[in-house]
Amino acid sequence: MSLEQRTLLLNRFNRITEMPMLFLSICFLVIFFLIENRTLSTITTLVLDGILWIIWGIFGIELLIKWYLSPDRVAYIRANWIEIVMIAIPFLRPLRLLWLPIILTRLWRQSRQTLRQRMPAFIGITSLIVVLVAATLMFVAEQGSGGPIASFADAIWWALTTITTVGYGDTYPVTALGRGVAVFLMLAGISLFGLLTANIAALFVEDEAVDRQREMLTEIQQRLTRIEQLLAQRVGVEEQS
Repeated sequence: MSLEQRTLLLNRFNRITEMPMLFLSICFLVIFFLIENRTLSTITTLVLDGILWIIWGIFGIELLIKWYLSPDRVAYIRANWIEIVMIAIPFLRPLRLLWLPIILTRLWRQSRQTLRQRMPAFIGITSLIVVLVAATLMFVAEQGSGGPIASFADAIWWALTTITTVGYGDTYPVTALGRGVAVFLMLAGISLFGLLTANIAALFVEDEAVDRQREMLTEIQQRLTRIEQLLAQRVGVEEQS
């Protein structure tokens, strides 16, 4: 297979797998948090473990196909060596936390590429990720502290009220680590909603610009029509004379 054919197939493979791999990355992240919170039954945990194994295998197959189709396979290994190493390592529980930054990085890259023309969807997915990460860290930080955040459900509720800047005050962190997570989530919430507001404003400005362009095109078309009519009249007069 020539380099041109491999490049063409790689581009086609990337287009086809963009959305499915983004969905699998989100599923992996959600299942990862559900398992690590240790609030599920043994059977449910085993089932989710099996799903993680399947997704993990799909990630490995995807990397293998991209490596095979890559025009420069050495450069591909250099650019993706972290993911390659993580997939090559046995999927044991002590190593699962090492997957978190890899999956977050992968999810950020995929969502940015796939949703670059759909900013609201990108902001929504990013907000979901930030809420899950912050809630998990808060739950771990506040366990046994005697504070109002005593379960993962409390941590989720706290994360949702904090990222939306509502802040009911019924749940709050009492540990230093928990307060650090709270500061991060508050800043992230302000940034995300700032992006959403700017994007909505840009849509209105864009619509107004489009309307102006349409008005200008309509006016130009009317002028051209009048010019054509005048030219036709002149031609008719010249022919008669």
